[in-house]
Amino acid sequence: MPWVAAGLMCAVLLSAVVFIRRSALESSSLVVRGMANVLMLAGVEAFREGTGVPSQQALEAFLNTHQEGGLRYVAIVEDGQVLASAGVGSLGKIEDGTQLRFEEGRGRFIHRLRKPRPPDGPPAVSGTPPMVEPPVSQEPRRNLRIGYDFEPVTALELKERSQRLLFVAAVSCMGILGLAFAFSRSLAQREALAAELERGRRLAALGTMSAVLAHELRNPLASLKGHAQLLAERVERDAVLRPKADRIVGEAVRLEQLMNDLLGFVRSGELRRSGTDPNEVLRAAVEATGESSVEARYLPGHEKVELDAGRFQQALENVLRNAVQVSPAGQRVEVGVAQEGPALVFTVRDHGPGIPKGDEERIFEPFVTGRLRGVGLGLAITRRIVELHGGSVSARTHAEGGAEFRLTVPARGT
Repeated sequence: MPWVAAGLMCAVLLSAVVFIRRSALESSSLVVRGMANVLMLAGVEAFREGTGVPSQQALEAFLNTHQEGGLRYVAIVEDGQVLASAGVGSLGKIEDGTQLRFEEGRGRFIHRLRKPRPPDGPPAVSGTPPMVEPPVSQEPRRNLRIGYDFEPVTALELKERSQRLLFVAAVSCMGILGLAFAFSRSLAQREALAAELERGRRLAALGTMSAVLAHELRNPLASLKGHAQLLAERVERDAVLRPKADRIVGEAVRLEQLMNDLLGFVRSGELRRSGTDPNEVLRAAVEATGESSVEARYLPGHEKVELDAGRFQQALENVLRNAVQVSPAGQRVEVGVAQEGPALVFTVRDHGPGIPKGDEERIFEPFVTGRLRGVGLGLAITRRIVELHGGSVSARTHAEGGAEFRLTVPARGT
């Protein structure tokens, strides 16, 4: 199945990309911490000499040295106050210490610049006179901090590349699913076309056979029917022979109807369209079926559409007769015509047992019937007529019971 293969491919691709992105994020975090350590060591090394605040030139020189690596701002801080700085940036609200803070693509941290000078000389020992040395004026070292604001270029580039990779993977999955959909649709269309061609081939062969049989049987059957009717008239008063003669006539009439159905099935596809009122077509079909058995609903207007009135009436009659035959006594068949967008929809609903599941399409095949008497050509003829009008026929079991048929044709106005 194309969908299964496409789904597996997408799952493998997305899993791999998610794993790569997670690894990239972890690596970028390590890169940020590594850069912070490098800056801290460089700052200690650069400003370890001296006791006062580093000069502005020293700070700018330090910034220029490490700017390519991502350093954007460096500042000397004492008791929360910035004494000197270089570059563009800020330390934000971060506490003293080496704790790294990374937000909005920038890293910030502060650490001690120099350790306080220890007390001069060892403590005096009791009983030992102190050494006398000339006084030396020494300024105690100040407790200064140095803060950094840096942009981890390498880490950000790594995250951006992983983001692009994820986007490319998502687009690729959409492309794979699109190709799978197109392939599935093409495959379904090809299968439907092959089925339609096979159906057309079978119907053509069946039509040829039916035409030959109807042609060969028409004349002998007409002769049989005529002689049977004459025989029935002659034995009209014979209580034994008259029922037998009537049965012969009845079977001859049934065979004649069968041949008419066969000829109707193989009839030419040419339609004789004319401006027709759909209400009149439906009314004629109801009258031919029996108004007492059918409840009809008509269109409110009397607009005319292009239909072959005679043949479409035949299609409706075939469905109505089946519906009347399967409905229980006293239950009227419901039929109606409605305008649904650019189409006319004729609906026929009976109150019979419904359609067996899976037979919704099969019942329209020739010679498929659920009745003891009949050859199953009525619905096949109906579908052929409706399809010649550019429409379609569907059947389903209604939710409240019984079968519902929908005959849909384009409402081509005159």
